Amino acid sequence: MTRPGDEARQRARGIRDEALSRLAQRDRDSIDHLRAELAEMKAMLHRQAEQLATLTTLVSSLSVTASGPEDAPPASTPRPLSGAKRAALERIRDLRRQDLSFARICEIFQAEQIPTLSGDGQWSKGTLWNLWRNHGHQLGTADRD
Repeated sequence: MTRPGDEARQRARGIRDEALSRLAQRDRDSIDHLRAELAEMKAMLHRQAEQLATLTTLVSSLSVTASGPEDAPPASTPRPLSGAKRAALERIRDLRRQDLSFARICEIFQAEQIPTLSGDGQWSKGTLWNLWRNHGHQLGTADRD
């Protein structure tokens, strides 16, 4: 006859072995799932490589048949600056050379009661920044900071 302690140890070993078996099976299932995902990713990368090769060939053929610069449309020229816009841009340029922010320039424009380009409303720092960004180059490279 076995002792009660031996039976308890035997049951504990059985429970432990069953738990370890379940964990091992779960790990095998996870590895199988990862292998399947990896195979899908490899197939996808292969398809993308084929698409890239096709696009590269297409771009090469297009660059060979592209028209030369003589067929290019003429570059657009910006409209000339109006007097009010030129004056505002020159004032912005002068104040920017003093390292003032667009918020501070906006305050100065409002204090000096410089009318907006439309004649309505008030200057905002965003409007001044957009005006400078989009039209400041028209003052000439020597005039712009």
